[in-house]
Amino acid sequence: MKYRIFLSIVAMLFAINVSAQEETKDYPHAFIGLQGGVMRAYNGQGIDRKWNPMAAVSLGYNFTNVFGMRLQANGSTWKAKLSDGSEYKSKIGNIDLDMMFNLSNVFFPKQKNFVNVIAIAGVPFELAIPHSWVDNYAYANSYGSDRWNTAWKVGGMIDFNLSKHWGFNLEAGTNYIRQKNKTAIDNNKWWPYAMAGLTFKFGHKKVKKEEPIIVEETPEVVEEPQQVVEPEPKPEPKPEPKPEPQPVITQPVKLTQNIFFDLAKADIKDSQASKVDEIVKWANEHPKAEILLTGYADKQTGNAKVNKRIAKERVNTVKKALTSKGIASNRLKTEVKGDSEQPFANNDDNRVVIVLAEE
Repeated sequence: MKYRIFLSIVAMLFAINVSAQEETKDYPHAFIGLQGGVMRAYNGQGIDRKWNPMAAVSLGYNFTNVFGMRLQANGSTWKAKLSDGSEYKSKIGNIDLDMMFNLSNVFFPKQKNFVNVIAIAGVPFELAIPHSWVDNYAYANSYGSDRWNTAWKVGGMIDFNLSKHWGFNLEAGTNYIRQKNKTAIDNNKWWPYAMAGLTFKFGHKKVKKEEPIIVEETPEVVEEPQQVVEPEPKPEPKPEPKPEPQPVITQPVKLTQNIFFDLAKADIKDSQASKVDEIVKWANEHPKAEILLTGYADKQTGNAKVNKRIAKERVNTVKKALTSKGIASNRLKTEVKGDSEQPFANNDDNRVVIVLAEE
């Protein structure tokens, strides 16, 4: 029964990960974590140590989407009653150097996973503050326990990727500590723990986005052949008729501009603001031209209904920006494609409003 529950939880986490279709660009990055929870010590000596509070702070770096390391400081304090009425008090502090392996990104390397299953292995350096015993049982004083001791650590974490900068995690594991005490008691310890906390991620590397180059086709100018009117032979010479003026074909003035948006966003980024000014300048120079605004959304994210809505919001944002700069609304025509059409080969480039105009 326990194995079935475990397999069901793993299957559910992987199913959530499959629903995210955007390629991840969140690595490498640094992170700071704060956690709180409980810890218990087992030493085989019959001392009743209940679960006691534990706190931890971490500083780490995810070098890739699979491997990361962290330096963690944690501590706990507890009291216990012995069978003979004695009271045991103890405090402990650890500095852990942990390696972290993101198993979700091993199985789903090209997805942005909402749920990440992480395996943890580390080497804690433990400092035990001298234990104190009250009442009898004084023989078990732990002389020399206020020194650094090494340990081994294994555990796991489920990290919920709330946003690019914030995450919530649940962590559980155990330490095996060999203390360098002068008495036989309390030397070998298993210390299981369970914690929950928040993680702040920072230091992401920016990826420069190359905008597609749009090549405008220049219409060919077709010249009509001139009509030559020959005078009719008559006995009396008549003046030759003047040739009719030929129409002058001018090349239409065109405007093409692409305004790109972030995932699930409809506000104009600072990097795209200058494009709005260019459209306004062109529209003022060609006051009779009508301007068509067509909104799109990328097909690999969301569904058709959501993408239709976000594409409409993007079109309305561009229209509002143009009218706020003096462009008459009756000159602006709008059209919403959503994800029904994908004008660009690169998925991320289809989060766009394409502006077309011709005089």
